[in-house]
Parts: sequence; structure tokens; C-alpha cells
Amino acid sequence: MSGNLARFSLSAVLGLFWLGTETWAAFPTLALKPVVLGQVHSPTNIVSANDGTGRLFVCDQLGKIFVIQGGMMIPTPFLNLASSANAVPNDGPGPIVSVNANYSERGLLGLAFHPGFGNPASPGYRRFYVNYVKNYEAGIDPAPPQAGDPTGGGVTVVAEFQVSATNPNVADPASQRRLLAFTQPQTNHNGGQLLFGPDGYLYIGTGDGGGSNDNGLGHTGREVSTTSNLGNAQDKTRLLGKILRIDPLDPDGAGPLTYSIPATNPFVGAGGGVKEEIYAYGLRNPWRFSFDQRAGGTNRLFCGDVGQGRIEEINLIVAGGNYGWRYLEGFESPTFSSGAGSNPMPDPEPGVTKIAPIAMYAHPGVTTSPVLPQLGLSVTGGFVYRGTAIPALQGKYVFGDYGSTAGASDGRLMGLEETAPNSGVFTLTQAVPLFGLANPIVGQRILCLGEDESGEIYIGMKTKPGVLELDSGLPSGGIYKIMPVETTTANLQPTKDNTIFSESGSLSDGRGYLYAGRTGINSGSSDLRRALLAFNVAAIPPEAQIQSAQLRLRVAKVGPAGTGKTLTLQRLNETWGEGTSVNPNGGTGDTATTSDATWSHRFFNTSTWSTPGGAFQATASSSIPAAAGLITFPSSAQMIADVQGWITSPATNAGWIVRSDELTDGTACQFDSLQLGTTIPRLTVVYDLGPQPTPFENWLATYYPANLTGQFVDPEGDDDGDGLQNQIEYAYGLSPLSRDASVGFTATTAPAPDDATDFLITFRRDTSATDLTFRLQISPDLAGWTTIAVCSGSDGASGENGGEIVSEDGLIDAVNLVTVKATLPAGANGRQFVRLQVERQ
Repeated sequence: MSGNLARFSLSAVLGLFWLGTETWAAFPTLALKPVVLGQVHSPTNIVSANDGTGRLFVCDQLGKIFVIQGGMMIPTPFLNLASSANAVPNDGPGPIVSVNANYSERGLLGLAFHPGFGNPASPGYRRFYVNYVKNYEAGIDPAPPQAGDPTGGGVTVVAEFQVSATNPNVADPASQRRLLAFTQPQTNHNGGQLLFGPDGYLYIGTGDGGGSNDNGLGHTGREVSTTSNLGNAQDKTRLLGKILRIDPLDPDGAGPLTYSIPATNPFVGAGGGVKEEIYAYGLRNPWRFSFDQRAGGTNRLFCGDVGQGRIEEINLIVAGGNYGWRYLEGFESPTFSSGAGSNPMPDPEPGVTKIAPIAMYAHPGVTTSPVLPQLGLSVTGGFVYRGTAIPALQGKYVFGDYGSTAGASDGRLMGLEETAPNSGVFTLTQAVPLFGLANPIVGQRILCLGEDESGEIYIGMKTKPGVLELDSGLPSGGIYKIMPVETTTANLQPTKDNTIFSESGSLSDGRGYLYAGRTGINSGSSDLRRALLAFNVAAIPPEAQIQSAQLRLRVAKVGPAGTGKTLTLQRLNETWGEGTSVNPNGGTGDTATTSDATWSHRFFNTSTWSTPGGAFQATASSSIPAAAGLITFPSSAQMIADVQGWITSPATNAGWIVRSDELTDGTACQFDSLQLGTTIPRLTVVYDLGPQPTPFENWLATYYPANLTGQFVDPEGDDDGDGLQNQIEYAYGLSPLSRDASVGFTATTAPAPDDATDFLITFRRDTSATDLTFRLQISPDLAGWTTIAVCSGSDGASGENGGEIVSEDGLIDAVNLVTVKATLPAGANGRQFVRLQVERQ
């Protein structure tokens, strides 16, 4: 090990991974909610403009940017570079199956909005930036750095665009202004990330130019040697293999630069041809990076740098930092072939510290020393979570890997958690727990992560490797939102309970107390009782994951030998009945009535048990010592499995049987039942539930059931041609597909005392649209408006500013008709205007 490698503090690196495997539970279980499916091919970026609109912008690698607004993807691209900028990826390994269908790393790779994008007073107003790779065009694009360098990898272009002045969801393609352009020797390792930092500058990620070992033609020194050449990533006279930092605004509108270089960049004034745009170097393919710059953040720059054949890494990027490639891959110094033998590459900058990754993992089948977990093939950088929806995720770094299997088909979601604030030491969670999903995520490749305005995280995935390869005839990409898992508690009463008696096949106690155990004081005259209980779990959604299940019973009496004896709960295999039999005075039962359960019959007197005394599982679901008073059968893996099984297959729900010690006389216990006693039996089920559809999504599913997830329905459209926008149809609880003659919005006047006038307004609202807030407003002049009534969600309407709710009556289903009165004093303006303002969260 060389002296420079020792500066990695290798013991700390080792600690990362062993600690990581032990603290897996530190990450909460997360849910992935599909936002848009079947409408994007290869999502490479998910970006917010942070302009208060709540929009998300998605880069599709083929060259188009789409807008997601209100949970739907607008089909018209925000910007289309597929033809004008020749950004369609059309290369890749393997035979051509169809045009542009193959795997490729070229295309539209980056998008960033200027921090002043939404501020009319800012010079960055309406400006955004893209990073794409196009085919080389002689005479238009810059020449390669050295004569003879290849240009087959195309040209990386970083360009500025402006949004249309009339339509915020469409950019002006003619506004393109090139900032940077440089040739790519090969077609891979293009980087492509664009990001504005907390300092207001634009950070640009560039790969090493492609090929293997940073060592092909077009890589510094390749013409001289295959082993000791510098490579692009270590060559500070080239832009490749770096993170760059610029101010993208053109300071003077003149050449040669159309941007400015911050004076604080680490290599400003270095001379010798060193590129002053460089912020950090020694990177192979910094695919995705992010600043922890939201409230509560540290402003540090986290970067996922894609490894070659052995190790993937996450780095904390600092100004002037050298991250080792091609001298290092992770903590290893790789060997590169030279003829029949191989020689280690010499340190390109002896004495300069190579900054160690904060986390590393190996490729499947790759053994390292020290040992790294074998997790994936291509790291996808992520974000430190600073949103509000998942408090348990706060401050944790979430990132992914493109594919963790040899076929790169199963993406893995991982996480880092700092052991102490600003310590720089992180524990690795190898697979973040996902609700309802395995992790790795079978069949999904993780291409990118993104953030919305609120700091909530999204994931861009795809099921097929080819850029334009289809899945069941549709684009194979999808956008998912990371959401919290909702934990809910259900308290259920029995739907039926009963007692069966061993001494007779015609005794039952369907409406009496429950009994379990052996009666008597000697074996010659004692009999058995067993209690049956069943619960309807249909109120628990079928996708719920049960976390715990407990059964509470009140023991009213305990037999002389019963205290401390074990009560067991066992799952019944056959359904049974409860009739009207009742013996409220003791445990001797009553004559069974129709459909009662008895010792011999499941349903008296038509269906028998396959085994007299009840057919039940031999393994106890739970157990507890008998004692007078309230007892609770504790949750167990088997109880959870019982309830989960009943939810999945309702036909198997036969409930439980309660048994006491059946070998000892005098162990019988009496329990309160559904009908008798002071405390009804209660089953408490705690379950996790994934993201549920919003009210608007439910409405869309009702009227547009064939639509894809996130498919656009124009809120301002009028699909049934009745003059009402679709969003108004939603608010009123009307169908957007059938014409409506009346909407129930009326305004009338009536005389009131003292020459005043009562202004009566009625409107309808759908109370199931809980994401809406209705404000009824009046105005004498259309200039100033006064709110006189408000109703939000399922809450009832309330009057404001003199408005009085006359009535709110159910009209049909969840739709109410609201009548509001505003009394206008004598001499008030003779005209009065009214409007209903509706806002959706």
C-alpha cells in the first residue's frame, strides 16, 4: 500500500460497512407510489423549477423534457431536442434491434433551473440549462483537444434556454445559447448532471470520455503508453472526468466565453493550460450528485461516481479535491494490461491526497480486501432527505444502483446515515425496506432520483435496457414518489362467538358467556368447554401489511385450578355458526338452535366438524396464563400470519378457538362475550398501508378507467362539451363525460327588514373531494372580493364576514347543496356580483 493510499484512513472505511449491516432498521420502511407510467422512455432527471408552481420536469433521454403538473404528465414536451439538437441516442453495444432501441449513455442527460427562474427581478428569470450529447459536426462543434483524437462519442453541449413568455409549460427552442461544448472520445461515461449550488453557481458533471481504464484514444497520454498515461480524469487541462463550476450568465455578451468563471474556483490562475472551470477532478463518471442545501442541511455535495468493474462509490465533493480515478477505483489501485503482462499505474500526483469515498460497495461476484458488500453494478446518486412527509427519514441520504444482478435488471435503493453531525463517517443501509416490494426491486433499473419543491424525493426507473425499448407496447420508464407508510390501528369486535360442550352434541351457547377449560374436581365427572370467536377483517385494505395483532378478553371467573394455567389461541380450519341459544346463568349450555356450533356440528344440525370438538391448527397462534380480569393474547408471528391470511383469502377466515388446560379438572374460565358481560372481546390489529389514491385520482379512475397512471386529463378542458371545465365537474361531483343541464349555482334576492336585501346563493360541492377548498365571494364592483362562506374537505360550510349558512343538505351520494345568505343593508350598491373560488391542494 502506498503512502497516499494510507491517507484513506482504511479502518474508518471498514467500519462503514460493518456498521451499515447492523443498523439496517435505522431507515424507515418507505413506500413507492407510481406517479407516471408508460409515458416516458428513459427518465434521466427529475427536477423542480422551485418557482411555486409545484411542477416537476422530467428529462427523457431521447431528447424531450416533460412537465408533471397536478399529478399528470402533459403530453406536449416542454422542450424537444430530439431532432433539432440531434440528441436521440442511436448507438450502443449489441445488434441493432430497431432504430434507437439499444442501450446508450448518450442523449439528454441534465437539466437545471436558474435560482432566479421564477423571479422577474432576477437576471436568471425564465432561464434554464440542459446538458445533452449530440453527434459531432465539423465546422460547428469544437475540434478535439489533440489532433487525431476521435469524435465518435459526439459532443457534450451545455446550453441555456428560456421559457416562452406566454406559456410557462413550453420553452422557446430558438432561445438556445451554448455555454460549453466539448468532444467525447467514446460514447459512454458522459456524466451529464447540472445543478445550482447554494452559492448560486452552476455545477456540471463530466465523465472521463468513455472506453475502459480512461485509456483509449482521446485520453491523455494514450499515444505514449498504456500503463503510465495520465488519463483524462487526472489531466486538469481537459474538462473530462471532472465536476466543473461556472456562473452561466453571460457577463458582457461578448466572446470568447459566454459564461464567467468564479474567482473562488480552486484552479483560477494555475496556468499551464489548466481549465479554470474545474471544481474537482479524478472522477470516472459522476452520474448524479446533489447538494444538501435545504433548511437544516449542511450544504455538502454528495456524488455517486460510477465504478469500472469492481467498486462503486459515494463521495463528498470539495473544492480542488482529487478523487483518484484512474489511479484508484474505490480504495484499490487497479492494474491495466500492457501486452502479455500488467503493471500498476504510478501515482499521477505523488503527495497529493486522494480523497476517500464515504461509502463503497462491490459488484456481484467481486471479492475485495477488505471485504465490501456485493450490491450493484452502477451507482445512482441521490439526495439527503429534507422533506416533511417522512420525519424518520430526515437527514438521511437516499441513493440507488442501476441494477444489482448480472443482467442489471434489479435496481437497489440504499441509504447512508451519518454517525454524528458533520463527522464524515456514514453507515450504509444495503437495502432500504420498501412497503410491498422486494429490494432490489425486481425488473426495475434505477436511473435517477429527484426532488420536488418541498424536498420530497422521486425515483426514475425503467424496465427495459434500450433507450426506446418498449414494454408491452409502451415506453418502459416510470416516475415514482417516495412516500411514508401509514400505520393504522383497527379495533374489531367479534362478528360471532360461541361455546361448544364435550358432553353433548346438541349443546351450545351462541348468545351466552364464553367458556374454555375442564370442569369438575375429578376426571370422572369433568367435561370440556371450548370458546370460538370470529372477526370480520374486511375493513382492513387487502394491500395492508399486518404489524401486530392482539386479542383482549375479560376473564369473569376462573376455575379453582385454572389460575396460571395456559390459555391457547389456535386458528380454526372450518367455519361455524352462532344461533340464538343462551344460558346466562352458568356454563352448562343451552339446547342448540339452527346454525349453532356444537361439539359435533359446525352448523347445527346440518354440517359436522371434520374432527369433533372443532378442526383447528395444532400450533398455537398465541398463549397467556389464565387470570381473572382483562387478559391480552400477545401478538405473535402466527397471529399476524392468521390475520394476514384472512385478509388475503377471506374464505379461509374461520376465526380462533380458545382452549385452557384440558388435562386438569377445575381449569374452566368464563369470558365476557359479544352479548354478555361488561367488556366485549376486542381484536386490535396494527397494520401498515401504502400510499392511497388522492380524491382526484379516484375521480379520474371512475371516469377515465382506461387511462395510464398519470395520463393527462386537461383540467381546463371540457370533454363533454357542456360548458363546464373538467376541474369544475370534479368540484361539483358531476361527470365530465355527460352534459349537465344545470349545476345548481343560483343567486336570488329577497326583501329583508329595515329595507335591507337578503342575497341568497346556492352551490353544490362534492364532500369526497377532500383536497378542495371552496370560497364563496361577493363584490359590488368586480374589484374587491369578500369571502362570505368557506368549506374545506369534508368539513361543513361556515359563514364569514356576515355570511350565514342557511342550509347544507345532501343532494346525491357525497354531493351537498349549500345555501348561503348575505344581508345587504339599505342603500348598498344596487349591483352585487358573486363567484365561487375553488382551490385544489
